[in-house]
Amino acid sequence: MEAIINDPQLDFELQELYLESKHWLSDIHFAEDEIRFLKKVINNYLIPGVKNNQLIEIDNFNRELDQQDANILPLKNKITELLKLIGILVNETDKEIGIGLVEQFAGLEAEMKTLFEAVKHIKRLLFLFTEGVMKAGCEIIE
Repeated sequence: MEAIINDPQLDFELQELYLESKHWLSDIHFAEDEIRFLKKVINNYLIPGVKNNQLIEIDNFNRELDQQDANILPLKNKITELLKLIGILVNETDKEIGIGLVEQFAGLEAEMKTLFEAVKHIKRLLFLFTEGVMKAGCEIIE
């Protein structure tokens, strides 16, 4: 099988992969900010107002947020590696493109989706918990 050289459509597709992968880095920064915000909500606003039996739930939220935070650095590194690889393929047209590139991209795309779904799920549960804490506080005051 002969490699296709100077295919403008292929160059365009590689650039699209590169741009989307580059955009993932800004998405990850957003996820980091979300996690930081949620931790601040927990530590500055929830902990002072919760009862002892609710501290276990707070610890679980913190553990889940820490786990997602720990997943971010390796994911950033994988994206950076992919960007380097795509950059090489765009700049050096004599390099062959394998199915591994597509598999790597798809795998990272799945990891990004998993990260954002997990943070969204934690946020939803945390806000429901916060609402419960606030309602319980209002009932005590009345």
